[in-house]
Amino acid sequence: MESALPQLRELNQARLTLVRQLADSLELSQSALLHNDAAKIARGAAHQAELYRRWSRLESQLRQEQERASTLNGLPDVTSRNQNHEAEWKLLSDRIRHLTRVHASLLRHLNRTLAVLARVAESCEPTYAPNPGLRISTARAGG
Repeated sequence: MESALPQLRELNQARLTLVRQLADSLELSQSALLHNDAAKIARGAAHQAELYRRWSRLESQLRQEQERASTLNGLPDVTSRNQNHEAEWKLLSDRIRHLTRVHASLLRHLNRTLAVLARVAESCEPTYAPNPGLRISTARAGG
């Protein structure tokens, strides 16, 4: 019991830290979405994907440690969390839920904007497309 609880506390703390980093990353990438900054959007998405992978591995480790602790010591799963962790976990969950809703809305808006631009470009294509019968001279003047 003595060795299982510190390990569970460390894993829970690491999970909170990781989820906090994810929430911060989502907040930072909102401005990239608002300003249609493709490079920042891509960097933010890559960073968030890495955080999700790390979170998934951490959750797996946490489940394994909880199972080990409960079989060795008869500890229920809930003993690994204290009230502070629970409160912070709830706040972070709510924050991430809100941020993902905002992201989804911004992405839908960006998608609609791109669809409008694609229609405008498509409608202008006959005007700006080269005439197949027209020969373009590559000779330079004054040479």
